[in-house]
Amino acid sequence: MAYYYKIGLLVLNDDATKFLVCEKDKNNITDQYIMPGGQMTEKTVEECLRNRIKRELDCEVDFTALKSIGEFTDLAAGQPDREIAMELYQAKIIGTPKASAEIKYLHWIGKEDAANDRVSHIIRNYIIPTLVKKGILK
Repeated sequence: MAYYYKIGLLVLNDDATKFLVCEKDKNNITDQYIMPGGQMTEKTVEECLRNRIKRELDCEVDFTALKSIGEFTDLAAGQPDREIAMELYQAKIIGTPKASAEIKYLHWIGKEDAANDRVSHIIRNYIIPTLVKKGILK
């Protein structure tokens, strides 16, 4: 069983060639690129995403087209002795994202970043390949 259970949000750019990832301070477990979202402590996925995206990106989530991408499990970023399970959802955000709370930087990455060591294992090994295979990421 995974040590961490998180809900992630996929936010694509307008031409679906890049998606948004977050970078924390290197003193905060990891400075690898991770998906926006967080641990599921609320009763619903919508509550979790609403709270985490407001905190991390200072944006609202448009839930009208919320769709499940899938669930992925891999090594936790910054803690290779632990696993993370992530349910990934896609939705649009309302507002312009800016790094907030423990998030220090935001980056837009694409399929060419599947070999980038700055990108967490779960994104490199599962999320990017799945998004490409499903035609979500161009």
